[in-house]
Amino acid sequence: MRKTVTITYPADPATVATMLADPAFQRGRVARLGQDGLDVDVVTRGEGFAVTVRGAVPADRLPSAARRFVRGPLSLTLTESWGEPGDGGRREGRLSAEIGGAPVHVAATGSMSSDDGARTTVVLDLSLDVTVPLVGRALEDRAMGHVDAVVADEQARATAWLASH
Repeated sequence: MRKTVTITYPADPATVATMLADPAFQRGRVARLGQDGLDVDVVTRGEGFAVTVRGAVPADRLPSAARRFVRGPLSLTLTESWGEPGDGGRREGRLSAEIGGAPVHVAATGSMSSDDGARTTVVLDLSLDVTVPLVGRALEDRAMGHVDAVVADEQARATAWLASH
């Protein structure tokens, strides 16, 4: 299942990239998941960067529809990487989620750009595949149904973070 997601940040691309590469911002993102034991690692590559979140998610923290397919904790590795800036601060990025112990594949390609220099738009082409016979599509629909709430939360938290930094 695919979905295009747009996130708007109230700052120029250089400031947004600095925020996304900030370990404190990333730890705040992880904290909102309400999950203990997730580690955050930020690595810079020139003017680009990669953020990796690793840990385990107990089965009881999963949506009820997914719990019946999982017997124990799931290992989780989320990676978000953004390349060096090009014209006007435009960047290309990739996101992926590796979920050990679950028949799920999540990936996205994206772009970060600004039309006016005051706001940054991130557009992600998100792909989610759940390979569970008969119910995989229903699980994908449920998961994708939460994306808009995640985007709204990201925009609100980023706006507050940018206002305080």
